[in-house]
This record gives sequence, structure tokens and C-alpha cells, in this order.
Amino acid sequence: MTASVSFTYPAAKMDRIVTLDVLRGFALFGILYAHMIFWYAAGPLPEETYQQYKDIGSGIAIGTYMIFIISKFFALFSFLFGLSFYIQIQGLINRHQPVITRFGWRLAILGFIGLLHHAFWRADILSIYVPLGFLLLFLRNISNRALLIAGVILVLNIPTKIAELISIAVRDQLILIDFDQKNAGAEFYAIVSEGSFIEMIKHNIHAMSDKFVYQINSGRMVITFGFFLLGMLAGRMQWFENIRAYAGQFEQTLKKSAWVAAVAILFGITLGLGAFLLKIDLGKVPLGGWLIGFIVEFFNVSLTLIYITGISLLMLKPKWEIRLTPLAAVGKMALTNYLMQTVIGVFIFFNVGLGLFTKTSPAVNALLCFAIFTAQIFFCRWWLTNFHYGPIEWLWRSATDFKWQPFYKRRLEGSLDRI
Repeated sequence: MTASVSFTYPAAKMDRIVTLDVLRGFALFGILYAHMIFWYAAGPLPEETYQQYKDIGSGIAIGTYMIFIISKFFALFSFLFGLSFYIQIQGLINRHQPVITRFGWRLAILGFIGLLHHAFWRADILSIYVPLGFLLLFLRNISNRALLIAGVILVLNIPTKIAELISIAVRDQLILIDFDQKNAGAEFYAIVSEGSFIEMIKHNIHAMSDKFVYQINSGRMVITFGFFLLGMLAGRMQWFENIRAYAGQFEQTLKKSAWVAAVAILFGITLGLGAFLLKIDLGKVPLGGWLIGFIVEFFNVSLTLIYITGISLLMLKPKWEIRLTPLAAVGKMALTNYLMQTVIGVFIFFNVGLGLFTKTSPAVNALLCFAIFTAQIFFCRWWLTNFHYGPIEWLWRSATDFKWQPFYKRRLEGSLDRI
């Protein structure tokens, strides 16, 4: 008779680990959905492309994307990055290892992975995370109060909104950096639908500057760093060390976020109704577009916090814990799954693969999203029964430590395992 060997952790620590992995898995689902809806496009497309399908199913899929998905899941992933940053830094401190050199090297490896990923798919987020991660590294010792104030200001995109007001006053233009959307959309459309693998790589490398222009114009870089800071603050406050003990704080944050989201929706409806009655096209009025954008920022942040606190509280309920725990397997292999999703998406839709770009509707793409993510859950659960880490995580960890990490899981056999 053989006995399996397991390692035990305190219940509070295990709850924290599983909940964070579930949140990562949930974030990866949202990221996959956001990209699948419009054929895994990583750049602008001609306006008529987005309006090609007007069936009810596509309307529901796009509506779900617009209300519940867009700008929420990259924020959730960013929050988790900041939280993981704090946990890893504390681990280095506890082991008396040099923080800047060790974590800096870890970030450098991630940056290399991100550059390779960008060359394959230009919407890669790792190449944005890494420079912001280095900035976070040097701000790791600022006070909790400073973290909270800076984090709130940044997640609400206030620096970008101030810059937009200045642009409106000076140039009567909302956009900060001029960008030829029409020509860029036509060029990217041609790459996706007709480009060879080499042409796609060349285009993506050249489009690195376009990505940073988008990050600045939209304020996504600002928002991302803001969620980094809030994630690090949550780590310092130890909210996720024992979620049950801090359930009251989670509930308060959930309720306040729900109220802010409701107020943002009310303001948005009021503004839209007023513009309709006055026959004003807010899209053509810079100040109107600015105001709509500001309302949307409040709604996005609120819904992101609702996701974080809501899922964390649901994980305290046994029935919901059973339902949500399968997401943890995906979250444990977050980097592998993120890159895997790109490979699958590009293969399905781009000319270098099956070439189904615009040939499937957003409704079909949503169904594909659920199918792919379900397959990822089963794959990850199988993988983690046989291996300690996801393949990319294993390579990343091994390169960070300059030695090969344990990979295969083996049952210990011998005299101690026998009766």
C-alpha cells in the first residue's frame, strides 16, 4: 500500500491562496472574452467592421462586453499584480535576500517574455507591466496613506482627465496625442486578414509606439499603475491574509462600490437623455465626451471592486467555493494561460491560422470563448496533478533562481510508504 505525500498550510493561508488563484482565473476569463468578441484584434479596426453583425445574439455578446467586461478585467489583473508584488517582496525580505536585484531580475525576465509576446500579438500587456513594475519597486516603501490617495487618483484616471481638459481649452480637442485611427485601422485589418507570419511580426514590432500612444490617450497606463498601488495596499493591510476576519471591510467596500456604480449609471442616463432631448451629439462635443469618459471611469472602477470583493466573499460560502474553485487551476498558471489564449486566438482568427476573422459573429465568438476557457480549466487541472508549475511559470522561476526548479510530481516510494 502506498500513501501520497502532502504539505499542510494553515487554513487562513490556504483560503488566501485559493481565493487569489480564483480571482486570477476569473480575470483571465474576462481578458479572453474581451479579446475574443472582436476576433482577437490587437489594434484599431475600420468602424464598419464592428457593426458588421446586428443579430440579437451578437447584440447580447457586445452588450455584455461593453457593460461588464471592457476596462474591468485588465484592472482586476493589475490589482492582483500589485498584491502579488507585495507578497513576493515580503518573501524576499523574510529570506534576507536583496529585494531590488532579485525582483528586478524577475521583472527583466518577464519583460523579455513580454517583448516576444508583443512581437506575436501587439496588445501584449506584459511590456506595460514591466516598466511600471520597476517604478513600483522604487515606491514600495511609501506610506499607506500615500498609497491610498495616489491609487484612488490614478484608478479614476484623474491625471488624464486633467490633461484632456487642458487639451480642450488649448486645442479644442479631447485626444492628447494625435493618432490617425482610420489609416491605422485599415493597415491592421490588412495584416489580420491577409498578412503572412513575417509581415505580422514586422507590423507588431513597428506598432509598439502605437500601443504606448493608446495607453497615454486612454489613460490605461495611469489606471494600471493605480491598481498596482491599491493591490500593494491591500497586501499591506493583510485583507487577503484572512479574508474571513476582514469580511466586514470587504462587505463595506462592496456596498460603497455598488452605490457609486448606481450613481454613475444614473448620471450617464441623465446625461444621455438630456443630450437626446436637446439634440446634441456628445461624440462631437469635446467637453461632452470628456464628461462621459469621467462617468465611465467611476463605473469601471466600482465594478472592478465589486468583482474583487464579491468573489472573495462568495469564496467564504461552501457552495460557492465549490463552484468557483475550478478557476483556481487556471489562476495558478496565469502566465501560461495568458500566452496560450493569444496563440489560440491568433490561430483561429488571423490569416496565419484558420483565417476566421470577421467570418464568425460576436455571438459565436462568445461561445468559442466559453469553450476555450472550459478547455483551459480541464487542461490546467490535469497539468497540475502531474507538474508543480505551469510550463512558462517553471521557466520563469528557474531563470529567476538560476537553477532548474522541481517540475514533475513524483510519488515517494520506498520503505516508508509501505506497511
